[in-house]
Amino acid sequence: MDLILVALAGLLLGGCLNLIIIRLPREQGFSGWPRCTRCGQPLAWWQALPLLGWLAQGGRARCCSQRLEALYPLIDLITAATFVLLYVQHHLSISLVYSAAVAAVLIVTGAIDWQHRLIYTLPTLGATLAASVAAFAVPFHSVLNALAGLLIAGILFVIFYMLARFLFPAHHAPFGLGDVYLGMFIGAALGLTNLPGALLYGMLLAGAFSAILVIVRRIGKRNVPQYISYGTFLCIGALIYLVIWGLAGPQPLS
Repeated sequence: MDLILVALAGLLLGGCLNLIIIRLPREQGFSGWPRCTRCGQPLAWWQALPLLGWLAQGGRARCCSQRLEALYPLIDLITAATFVLLYVQHHLSISLVYSAAVAAVLIVTGAIDWQHRLIYTLPTLGATLAASVAAFAVPFHSVLNALAGLLIAGILFVIFYMLARFLFPAHHAPFGLGDVYLGMFIGAALGLTNLPGALLYGMLLAGAFSAILVIVRRIGKRNVPQYISYGTFLCIGALIYLVIWGLAGPQPLS
């Protein structure tokens, strides 16, 4: 019963995150009743329900019959599953609240970067500062660990950024400053002790997806993107690490 309630709370949180994902890039604000992402008509209350609203419409907007993006119910499911896994790991504790907040930032940032190739500077830096300050109250974390992770990730990602600018001088660099800020957030949120594992997961996913795009491009498929949303894969990797290992990280065999 507890897990069902936690899953429902996760779905509600996913609905709130979707409002941010939809409105922040398009409207730069959050006032007013939710509207259809296709035609702009106000939604009926049941259309705005997390996951159920999308399913009840059969993936097509009732107001205009246009196909709705599958990303939004996926965000609902990912958020609910993440919340359940974090609850199993931490139960009701400060670690659960902190980890859920970190996961929410990763989900929102990854989704927006996937759709718009955009990582917001001020929200990301604000989340980095908040994670650094809150680290003192979280078990298996500390302010020193957070600041060390922030610093090392910042240095590493600045090197990546400069390398990308050097290798692609005539094109839009595939690695931007937004990725640097995201790396700093991951370093602060998970700490230096967990940074290598979290980044490894994301880099492996990005490498695998890039290899698939190269293969698809080689076999003649058109309209294949030249660059990937690298920040999305960093977010997914950090999220996977967080729900599997938590802030304590992998434990040595006794």
